[in-house]
Amino acid sequence: MEQQEEKRKIKAYQRKSKRSKSGSSSIPLDLVSEILLRLPEKSVARFRCVSKPWSSITTEPYFINLLTTRSPRLLLCFKANEKFFVSSIPQHRQTFETWNKSHSYSQLIDRYHMEFSEEMNYFPPSESVNGLICFQESARLIVWNPSTRQLLILPKPNGNSNDLTIFLGYDPVEGKHKVMCMEFSATYDTCRVLTLGSAQKLWRTVKTHNKHRSDYYDSGRCINGVVYHIAYVKDMCVWVLMSFDVRSEIFDMIELPSSDVHKDVLIDYNGRLACVGREIIEKNGIRLWILEKHNKWSSKDFLAPLVHIYKSLSTNKFLLKGFTHAGEIIYVESMFHKSAKIFFYDPVRNTSRRFELKGFTDDEFVLSNEHGYTVHVFPNHVESQISFT
Repeated sequence: MEQQEEKRKIKAYQRKSKRSKSGSSSIPLDLVSEILLRLPEKSVARFRCVSKPWSSITTEPYFINLLTTRSPRLLLCFKANEKFFVSSIPQHRQTFETWNKSHSYSQLIDRYHMEFSEEMNYFPPSESVNGLICFQESARLIVWNPSTRQLLILPKPNGNSNDLTIFLGYDPVEGKHKVMCMEFSATYDTCRVLTLGSAQKLWRTVKTHNKHRSDYYDSGRCINGVVYHIAYVKDMCVWVLMSFDVRSEIFDMIELPSSDVHKDVLIDYNGRLACVGREIIEKNGIRLWILEKHNKWSSKDFLAPLVHIYKSLSTNKFLLKGFTHAGEIIYVESMFHKSAKIFFYDPVRNTSRRFELKGFTDDEFVLSNEHGYTVHVFPNHVESQISFT
C-alpha cells in the first residue's frame, strides 16, 4: 500500500510539472525540478521568485519532502543580547576526517543572525522536527524555519502562564506539523494542540488521560510521527515516558526502563527513541535504553571517552547531543567562547573526530565576552522549504 501511494504521488507530481513551461524558457518544469533538487537550499529559496511555475514547484509538498531526504546537517545557535546567531555544517564523516583541525565558515558552514526586540525566554527551543523548530520568546510562541529564515508567531494559548513546555511533532502520513504545549511544572490531564498550516489557527484541548507534569527543560523527541517526553504522573507518584501520536492525537504512558536514567536526555538512535542511563557514565561509557516494539526496552552499552574529551579539548563542559544517522555520538561544548567545539565518536569503529568551528560571528562584542553563551544544538537537521507566507 505504501509503495502504491508513493507511486501515485510521483505520477501526480510529474503530471503537474509537465503542465507548462518555465516562463518564456523552453526547459520543461520536470527538468527544472531536477535541477533545483541539486542546488543548495538557499539557492532554491531565491529561485522561487523567478516565475509562478517555479514558485509552484518549490512549494509543492512532494518537492519539499524530496529536499528533506538530502544529507542532514548539524545546526547550532546561541543568543547574545538581542541577536540570535545561527550556523549549520554538514555532519557526514567525509566532511571532517582530521582529528585536530579548525574549520572556517567560508569553507564549510552557513551562518546568519536574526534580531529580536525582546529578551528570549530561558526555556529551550524544541528539537528540529522535519526542518522546523519551535521556541518561546517572552510570552510568544514562535515557529522558526532556519532554511528560509522565516518566523511564524502563534496565537497565545488559553491560560495565564507565560512559562510553557513546548513540543513540536510531525505526521509523516499527512505531512503536517503540530505544536503541543502545557504549563511548565503544572499538573493537568489536558494539553493544547495547534496544527500548522490549517485554515483556522486555533488551539484545541486534548485529553492526556493521566494527570502529569514535566519539571525538566525537556523538548521531547518526535520519531516516526510520535512525540515522546518524560513526565511525572501524580496519581501513581512515578516518572514515566509519555507518548503522543501526532496524527490521532492520542496519549499513551510507557514505563521507564530504569529509575536511574537521565530525565532530561532523550535521543533518536537509528530511528528509535532511547534514554541515557547513568550506570556507567563515570567509567567512560554510556548505556542506552532503546524503545522497541510493543513498548519493550533493550539496552546497549557504548564506549564514550569523555575523559579524553575534557583533557584534550578544554576544561569547559561537553554535553551529549545525540547520534548522527551514521551512528556517531555527538558531543558539543556547552558554552560558546569565540568558537564552537564539537566532537564525534564512532563506538563501532572506535574512531573519533573533532573540530573547532570558527567564524560563527564577526561581532566583536560577542567575541569579547569571557563568560560565553549557551549553545543550542540540533543534530540531523534537514533543510525545509515550508513557507509561512
